[in-house]
Amino acid sequence: MDKTEHIYSAEIKEIVGEPPKWLLKSGGGSLLLLLLLLLALSAFTHYPDKKAIAINIYREQNPLILSKSLNVCRFLKTSGAQAKKGEAIALADRDGIKQIITAPFTGKLFYADGALTETHKKDTLAMLVPSKGGFKFKGQISSEYARLLNDSKNTAFKITPNNLLGDDLELYGKLTTLGPLKTNNMFDFTGTIEPASGNILDQKYVAVLNLDARLTLVLENKTILSRILN
Repeated sequence: MDKTEHIYSAEIKEIVGEPPKWLLKSGGGSLLLLLLLLLALSAFTHYPDKKAIAINIYREQNPLILSKSLNVCRFLKTSGAQAKKGEAIALADRDGIKQIITAPFTGKLFYADGALTETHKKDTLAMLVPSKGGFKFKGQISSEYARLLNDSKNTAFKITPNNLLGDDLELYGKLTTLGPLKTNNMFDFTGTIEPASGNILDQKYVAVLNLDARLTLVLENKTILSRILN
């Protein structure tokens, strides 16, 4: 049967030597001080608690849709070209009668290669996207967060499109209206995309009609300690 022997502190000192007196005096105190510093840091360091709200971005002015029913036989502008209001953009053939389609507003004409020659399931052949007019957004929010959204209407909210094109695109917009409470305990709201962000949308999403996105609502600044305790 193996015999278990206990090694006492005096014997340990003989084996490894006696630790420095400053370590014995300050070791426990240093650890306690470090813990107190971390506790104080967590009690005073704030970071925002956030809520992502689903929204839909859309143009203020609807684009002109050139559908198959118009019997377009030829485009008179290249795709991406600017067309002034009243300028001819396409030629239609209705029962052998040629008709010119003009632009009802200034904008850019967009269509895919082979739009008139290939068979497409979609009815849309081309669209004239307005050059003027910005973007708006709309969504729904629960009564739990509606007051905070309305209180922050003078600030620009961060908006992130769901369909990113290779980079972390950040847009900004402001709340314009908050509707009455609905039966499902939700509020409808609308807002306007800031002009600089609208220019980014025009560059990244050339022919955007509707774009799903997320609006970031900052709820409150919480300390790290309160976040841990909650």
